[in-house]
Amino acid sequence: MLEPFLSTNEITKISFECGLDRILSGGIESKTITQFYGPPASGKTNLCLLAVVRCVGQGKKAVFIDTEGGHSIERLSQIAGDNLEAVLENSYFYEPASFSDQQFIVENLDQIITPDVGLIVLDSAVAFYRFERNDENASEINKALTSQLALLSGLARKHNLAVIITTQVYASYEVENGVEPVGGSMLKYWSKVIVELKREGRDVEAVLVRHRALPDGMSVRFRITSEGIKTLD
Repeated sequence: MLEPFLSTNEITKISFECGLDRILSGGIESKTITQFYGPPASGKTNLCLLAVVRCVGQGKKAVFIDTEGGHSIERLSQIAGDNLEAVLENSYFYEPASFSDQQFIVENLDQIITPDVGLIVLDSAVAFYRFERNDENASEINKALTSQLALLSGLARKHNLAVIITTQVYASYEVENGVEPVGGSMLKYWSKVIVELKREGRDVEAVLVRHRALPDGMSVRFRITSEGIKTLD
């Protein structure tokens, strides 16, 4: 007999505790995939690590899937400071070596998800996808990426947790700003909140592209620091 699924948990938010919360209606929402996209060194990983620190600070655990091997633990120690031990004790870190590894991890996340988990990060969702995709396997690998996003969305809604994905950009003459996120319509469909990061010298502008409750185009500027990020306006 079929029984309908009804989540009675209210949406929770992971606050960045800085000006970035203004364009996110208070922080990263549970039950939702939030996407950050931008060029290299635009702060994507820094925001993900800061979200992990804030999540643990709220008494929850976090899952971090690092597909680029970007020395996340070393940077995490700078951002977490004296709270590093608590963050490490309450986080699961994975470094897949291929797209198939990434697929395996995402498909098996349900084995470690408990009510204590408040955040899943996939940084970057498209690093291996971009490298391994070709004309012969395009259809198969597109389906696999879509499957991963669907699984992450399902976990977010079922367990009332937040999901962050990041993606790189490529040059495009079809849009006004000249760049588009890798993964295009697939990532856009599953991401209910989307933020573009634009590097401007030492500073970064975060621009809200999509949100269920806020108008598009809201923005805030920040600077990456040794302790994390510092909002400038």
